[in-house]
Amino acid sequence: MVRLQSRTTSSSGSRKLSFFTILKYVLVSGLSFYFGSVVTVQSLGCSTRTHDDRGESVHLNGNNRKETIKIFEMKREYETLLQMERKRNEALNARVLELSKYSASSQKEDGNRISQPNGDKEDSESHQDYAVAMGQQTLFDASLQNMAVGISKIEREDFRGNFDYGTPSDGQSPVLLIHHNQKSLPTSSEKVRQLSTSIVPMSAMDATENCDYMYVVTVPNKKDRHCTAIVQNYENFHVQKWMRQSDTGGPLSKSDHLRYVNRGMNGKGMRTFRVPTETTIRKHWETLETYFRTFDDVLKELKPIAEKVAVKNTIIVMTCNMGQSELLMNFVCNAKSKGLDVSNVLVFPTDQETTDLAEGMGLATFYDERNFGKLPKGEARRYGDRAFVAMMFAKVVCVQMINYLGYDVLFQDVDVVWYKNPLEYFHDPENEFHGFDMFFQDDGAHSGRYSPYSANSGFYYIRSNPETKYFLVSLLYAGDMIMTSSSHQQALIQVMAEHASQFGTRVKILSRDMDEFPGGWHYHSRAKKDFMKAIAKGDIVPYVFHMSWTSNKDNKIKYFKQMGEWYTDDKCIQKDKDSILGFHNEQQDNLRSHCCLPEPNIVCFFRDKPSKIPCRESDPIDAGRPSFW
Repeated sequence: MVRLQSRTTSSSGSRKLSFFTILKYVLVSGLSFYFGSVVTVQSLGCSTRTHDDRGESVHLNGNNRKETIKIFEMKREYETLLQMERKRNEALNARVLELSKYSASSQKEDGNRISQPNGDKEDSESHQDYAVAMGQQTLFDASLQNMAVGISKIEREDFRGNFDYGTPSDGQSPVLLIHHNQKSLPTSSEKVRQLSTSIVPMSAMDATENCDYMYVVTVPNKKDRHCTAIVQNYENFHVQKWMRQSDTGGPLSKSDHLRYVNRGMNGKGMRTFRVPTETTIRKHWETLETYFRTFDDVLKELKPIAEKVAVKNTIIVMTCNMGQSELLMNFVCNAKSKGLDVSNVLVFPTDQETTDLAEGMGLATFYDERNFGKLPKGEARRYGDRAFVAMMFAKVVCVQMINYLGYDVLFQDVDVVWYKNPLEYFHDPENEFHGFDMFFQDDGAHSGRYSPYSANSGFYYIRSNPETKYFLVSLLYAGDMIMTSSSHQQALIQVMAEHASQFGTRVKILSRDMDEFPGGWHYHSRAKKDFMKAIAKGDIVPYVFHMSWTSNKDNKIKYFKQMGEWYTDDKCIQKDKDSILGFHNEQQDNLRSHCCLPEPNIVCFFRDKPSKIPCRESDPIDAGRPSFW
């Protein structure tokens, strides 16, 4: 029992006692937290006595009784809290010791793995605890625990070798794989510990071993000030584009705020993608009305022809008008000179003159006058002109009908020449890309307009299955986009990208870095000069060469002549069958003997373009350019 006495002089002392007592209890808490032991109030000299100004011991009583009781209650409360703190510190010290021992053993046993069902989560949490306990900065804070808990760095070729998502690959940077939660982290305990504090290099298989789902997002390989925002949300398979632009539009303006723009908007404020006008839509409806009305009859006529032509359920499809007919003839003559079989080529001519020429060259034909009769006979003078766009409808229809009949299709433009039969590549079950539904030549123009696939619509192979059948039907419906963009290629890629995402249609672009399927991008690219020389010398033998990226037919012919790939006699150019044969029209395939040359007609035109022989004396087509050789 504490004896209390009333004493006036101790009143101020009692107030001091309260202040200093609280201060001491705070000090006790701090010391206990850092030293893991309980420092009692008594050890600091606290008691129920105080001192007056003269230093004499004084008992608290009288008016100080209530205050004294409060002090003792505070004492008991602090001692209880300090005891709990002591137990927590003891547990933490034991945990640090355990993890330190575990870390040492992990370094000695590289690749140590835990096979227990819940081992991944417990081990991940222990390494996060370890990082905190050891005073290390974690890579992501607790607010991101369900969005990002680690980043693996994978070498680019390793990733693409294991996960081929089909599109061309630009750049050399490694791939960053974000682990969105603890369960997706690798099984290796050491890797998990490292991931808690840094970006960790590892193989594609190790990084993804616990990824049940993976989303692949590509970012531009540009030096512009690009940022990518990753927002946690329900699943979304489209990427939005934002650009600094004024509220009224216009070019990139770094002083303005970020605005949502269409994905084809460039820094100059120009839109790549535009919606079709009402006039264009109705014009396309008229075309489709004829197509649908005659579809069953056309298919009935086409079916027996397709059955005769097909080889291994595959038909090589081409379409052509009179304006491009010499390119078709050269394809046949070129293949004939190399002993290549073209018996399973089916040509869809868009006029009677081209039908006669194709049959005269020994090719199977199907002329659908109901759908093609109004298409122009003249050549396209440039890419995207009216004749060019009109012929795009024929390119869509001929492939869609053959695919609808259940055949695989190799479609190619007439400005393609063969070195080897490309069906050998697509029919090879050992081909590393054999499991894809569609294969396209890489156009080379890896731009936003043709993203994400950069597929060239002048050479591609499509297997017949429900996914490709619906894709080609959808492309038929998108004819108004072809008319608006003046590009079959642009519309095809737009539709294909959505089908690949929505239906899982597997698309493979045959990379421009491959030797097998070069084209105009290689021909006109100074970076591919050595590659084109190797083709000219015969050191590289591709399957085909596609003279794309060339503005008009006249230049295509000149380039083929320079390359030593022109096997058509000039007397047959832009002539109909009767004009070529005169009255000697007794054999259907005798145009070959009249028009095909035994050796290529090699002529120099431009010194700065690839050629079979040096053309140093010729003028350059691009002013100031040196000789190719």
